[in-house]
Amino acid sequence: MRSRQLEVADPAFPNEKTARKQAERQLLLDALSGGLDAADIEWAPDNGNAIAPALLASQRLQLRPWTDADREPFAAMTADPEVMRHFPAVLTREQSDAWIDRMSRKISERGWGLWAMDYLAEGALAPQFAGFTGLNIPDPELPCGPCAEVGWRLAPRFWGLGLASEAGSLSLRAGFESLRLEEIVAVTTLRNTRSRAVMQRLGMQESMVDEFDHPAFPPDSAERRCCVYRLPRARWLASLQIAAERPMPC
Repeated sequence: MRSRQLEVADPAFPNEKTARKQAERQLLLDALSGGLDAADIEWAPDNGNAIAPALLASQRLQLRPWTDADREPFAAMTADPEVMRHFPAVLTREQSDAWIDRMSRKISERGWGLWAMDYLAEGALAPQFAGFTGLNIPDPELPCGPCAEVGWRLAPRFWGLGLASEAGSLSLRAGFESLRLEEIVAVTTLRNTRSRAVMQRLGMQESMVDEFDHPAFPPDSAERRCCVYRLPRARWLASLQIAAERPMPC
């Protein structure tokens, strides 16, 4: 992400509130562009990942860098009209491979991004590629930006298992604990009720004022109108505290 000059307060609004908001925006831009305190990040030198692999794993899931073995199952997933129902179009094999290349490059450069996701099924001989999840800086910048966005996409045979919520929780933990982000957002079309339900389960709240028409969709597309869900770090920490204080079932 390109570094940006510190923005000067708009002379039309020379007040403390405007100056503070611009300063906060610049701090987020600096953090997202790599200006993070290295002491706050657990580096994994073997794979170049800035976030410790232990933070990206649960009993059922492992988030990891992309490999060439992922290309074929990912291409099949992104060519599925049902998977891509709420996206502008299905992807060709060339587009799918290019997408993996971009994500791999971003993970290599930043140490984090949209990771490949393995499902560790009980009794299975090997992990199964299930899709992806992770954190991303939207490009081009969305109207709600600058922001870090959590996202996911799963192959249909892994739907209905709660994996999107579980993977999303791992991504939020990585963003808030390792990257020290102050807020994470999620974006989808208004019609994507499945993803919106996941966002709600993650504790995110819809921000009605942030609705926008996504430029990737044609003007007459029913999917063009998008919604934004937000989760500040403070609310995420409070939810962890509440969960920790909740009595264990007998």
